[in-house]
Amino acid sequence: MRREEETYQEFLTPSEEVERRVARFQGLLREEGFDGALLRHPVDLFYFSGTAQNGYLWIPPEGEPALWVQRSLERARRESPLEAIRPYPGLRALADRVAAGKGARIGMEMDVLPAGEFLRLQQHLADAELKDATALIRTVRQTKSAFELDFMRKAARLHAEVFAEIPAMIRESRTELDLSARIEFALRRRGHQGLLRLRRWNQDLHYGPVVSGASACSPTPFDGPVGGLGLYPALPQGAGRKELEPGEPILVDVVFGYNGYFVDKTRTFALGGLPDEWLGAYRLCREIQAETVRRLRPGRPCSEIYAEVVAAFEGASPFWPHFMGCHDNKVRFLGHGVGLELDEWPVLAPGFKGPLQPGMTIAVEPKFFPPGKGGIGLENVYLVTDRAAEKITDFPDDLVIV
Repeated sequence: MRREEETYQEFLTPSEEVERRVARFQGLLREEGFDGALLRHPVDLFYFSGTAQNGYLWIPPEGEPALWVQRSLERARRESPLEAIRPYPGLRALADRVAAGKGARIGMEMDVLPAGEFLRLQQHLADAELKDATALIRTVRQTKSAFELDFMRKAARLHAEVFAEIPAMIRESRTELDLSARIEFALRRRGHQGLLRLRRWNQDLHYGPVVSGASACSPTPFDGPVGGLGLYPALPQGAGRKELEPGEPILVDVVFGYNGYFVDKTRTFALGGLPDEWLGAYRLCREIQAETVRRLRPGRPCSEIYAEVVAAFEGASPFWPHFMGCHDNKVRFLGHGVGLELDEWPVLAPGFKGPLQPGMTIAVEPKFFPPGKGGIGLENVYLVTDRAAEKITDFPDDLVIV
């Protein structure tokens, strides 16, 4: 038990890290004229306090934050370096404690806060103006510290160990489900946290899709390019009962989560070989990735990067109409931020005009999905630096023939 406790301590967020995050957020609160922010989302609580215990975190524009915990107070005090960690006093009393005068502007996570919770808070904070602070939170979180990058690099190393074993797993597997189960077992044995987090409402994802042939074109409700029939209508995505067949691509797009931090990677495998058209499509994916990564420099607007890359390759292959998805699964992005959630800022997409900054981590994922045939492509996480982008998911990009 003692060794277990010592290991657990290694993952705690140090006080200086929490102080730095809170100070950056408070600077944005002051710039935008907020009188404080009341946070509820477990990922944001973890980021700004070091604990994901159930509660309310109040961050004023200046001074010390306060965390009121519903469950578990003992564990919150053990995990968080914050000084003011108190038992939850009830919503009415909590509202009295954060009230900052009539007309005070209080920030909240309007993108993830349930409507019922918001209405209760609104009732008890009737004199305040409740405003959305989501953009401020996501702005702070989109650049990673050395502390955060250390966890992402560890996740990437463990992830690479699993991917190196996938060819042997394919030889032992009969169906997508067989292969996915072997991969998931290997991920968990290496410390994968088991739970994936996405900020966008109504989006669920298991470890990630492991699909083959035409299964990769099956429509799903998930906002990503990869399809998957899955096992049941109740969860219509990911690996299903389809048998692995020679001559068709096997797309493995799985995530590794380590102390909350994710890395996302995709590789294509095949039994026996692939036709030349598939090999040409994969070479094109690598070229698109290289052109995208070459543009990952500080100051470059994300929307411009997307437009330039699409313009450079549009029509370059018969597969082009099926770039980044098949039919309903088609998406309009080249890459997405990753960190404590799988859909962080920034996004390489037409509507995301924000510029890149050092410390941002982006999963670049060029893929093709010709209808009725399958999916092919790759994905890696890159760190934006003052110089060239750094590949975090350091693993060969080759298509692997088993």
